[in-house]
Amino acid sequence: MAVVLYPSFKFYWIRDLQLPVQMENRLKQNIIKLIIDEMNKDSKTSATELHKINFSSTTSCFTSTPKAKRRKLFNYDDNNMDDSNESTTLDPTVELNAYLNDPVRTKFSDYWFHSQLNILKKLVIRLFSVQALSAPIERAFSHAGLILSQRRTNMSEHLFRDLVFLRVNQKLL
Repeated sequence: MAVVLYPSFKFYWIRDLQLPVQMENRLKQNIIKLIIDEMNKDSKTSATELHKINFSSTTSCFTSTPKAKRRKLFNYDDNNMDDSNESTTLDPTVELNAYLNDPVRTKFSDYWFHSQLNILKKLVIRLFSVQALSAPIERAFSHAGLILSQRRTNMSEHLFRDLVFLRVNQKLL
């Protein structure tokens, strides 16, 4: 899903798999379905949050006068810009089709910074956000360091990947 949401790749990488046309189309449809499902999840949660905010603001209007919000130091979410874009939000399917049919192949950050596809943009922000600390990935690198030692320098890359994969997912076996 993440590869498809990277503007330089989209579905171009599927050609390299050299799948039969029917398999290629089925793979594309499954990926599109996954993305639309995730977009629908995001739009449902944002709609319920908006409803909660509207409900709390209507109840507070009767009890007190509204205070001017102070801008926080590290708040990068521009609410004024976000409110103006809410009216231009499209259906998730329409947004995804617009993105996939867009011939522009620019840098990732430039594309999504200037994008008007609000629901898809929220999904991209969620998928591509870097965690500050991730213990599972640290464990994976630790296992990789244990597997690749001085004695195992002739190991093929494919075998190394398989061993790391098996070691990390050992609990699932």
